Amino acid sequence: MTKAATLLFFVAINVAAANGLRCMTCYGSGSIDECDASGKVEQCLPNEKSCETTLRRSGDHLIVMKGCKTSRACKDNQKQNTRYSGRSTQCNSDQDNSVCTCCCNEDMCNIGVPNCNPNYPKVKHDAKDCSKVSPIFPHGNVNCHDKVCEYQCTEKDYSVWPRKSEINICLSNGSWAHEKPCCDRHCPPYMIADNAMLIHHTGESGKRLIEQLPDGLTYAPIGEDALKLSVVSFGDDVVESSVIKFNQYGSNKTHLKKLIHEKQVLSDEGPGDTGLAMQYALDNMLIPEAGMRTNPIVMKTLELHTNTQPNDNAIEVAERARERGFLVYIFGFAVDGYKFDREQLIKITGDKEHVFIFRGYNADLTPENIKDMNDHFCPKPCDHFFHDD
Repeated sequence: MTKAATLLFFVAINVAAANGLRCMTCYGSGSIDECDASGKVEQCLPNEKSCETTLRRSGDHLIVMKGCKTSRACKDNQKQNTRYSGRSTQCNSDQDNSVCTCCCNEDMCNIGVPNCNPNYPKVKHDAKDCSKVSPIFPHGNVNCHDKVCEYQCTEKDYSVWPRKSEINICLSNGSWAHEKPCCDRHCPPYMIADNAMLIHHTGESGKRLIEQLPDGLTYAPIGEDALKLSVVSFGDDVVESSVIKFNQYGSNKTHLKKLIHEKQVLSDEGPGDTGLAMQYALDNMLIPEAGMRTNPIVMKTLELHTNTQPNDNAIEVAERARERGFLVYIFGFAVDGYKFDREQLIKITGDKEHVFIFRGYNADLTPENIKDMNDHFCPKPCDHFFHDD
C-alpha cells in the first residue's frame, strides 16, 4: 500500500470513528413498524457501540424500544432472554409476559425486525415490497440499501425536508415510513416568484416609504432560481421612466437596489389610476419578453404597495389578472392613522388573505406581520427550488 493510500485509509477510519454508530431510536411504540416510522436515527455516544432492540409483551400488548447502548450493557440484557422465568424463559412465546432484547453492532442495524432470538415475531421486512425509489434526487443524492434509503443534500443552502426525514425505511406492510423528501432552501428567505410591484406612495409618509423601498423590496435572495422583481411607480398615469423589468439586473441584488433607488418616485396626492397601472403591468411587465419565467413552479404575482386607497377601476383589471393565473396582493401602509377600506381591497385581490395592512412603515413591521407573510408565501417547502422529476 502506498503512503497516500495508507493515509487515506487512516483518514477514513478516523472519520468513521469520529462519526460513531447510528441507531434507530424510539420509546414505547406499539409495533416495530410504528417504531421505525415515528422514531429517528440518532448518533450514538463514543462509548455506545451497540444498537439495542427490546420488545416487552404483556398479553396482546406490545411495547417496542430501540436505541444506542454500550456493548456490555446490551449483551447483559440480551443474556436475560434465556434466563428461566415461569415455565420457560424471559424471552418467550408461550407465556402472557415476555421481554426480549437483541443487540447488533453495525450502522442502523436495529431497523426492522431483529433476528437474534427465535421468539421474536417473524415479519417479512424487505424493501423490494415498497415502491421503487428514483435515483434522481435534485440538489443531492439518495443511497438505498436493503430496506433503508438515505437522502443527502449536497448543494449550498439546501437541506432535506421534512426535517429529520433524511432516512426512510421500508415497513413490513410494503409502504415507506415517510413521503419522499426533497432538498429545499429554507423559505424565508428563499422563494421562487416573479413579483410585479406597483408603487403608489404619496405625501410626507410616502417620501419615507420610497426611501425604504430598496431594502424593503429586496427582502429575499434575488436570482434566476430565486425571487425576481419588476417594479413601476404610478399616479394618474404610469411613470414609464420608473419601470424595472425582470431581465434588467440578472441575479445582482446590489444592481436591483440601485435601480429601485434611482427610478422609483413619489406619486401625486390621491388614489392614482390603479387599474391603468395594473393593465400596464399585465401588458408590459408580466410577459416572457420582459424576463418573466414560464416555469409553472414560479409563483407569479401582481402586487400593489400603497399608502392610500386605490380606486374602483382596479377591480375589473385585477379579475382579468387572476383569470390569467396571476395572484393579486395589496400591501397597505396605514401611516399616521390612515384607514383603508378593507372590503374594497378584498374585492380587488379576490381573497381576504391577500390583503396586508401594516400600521406603519417597512421598518416598523412586527414579528407577527412578518410571520403572517412568511406563512402565506412559504407554504410548501419543496416548491422553493427547480427540479426535474
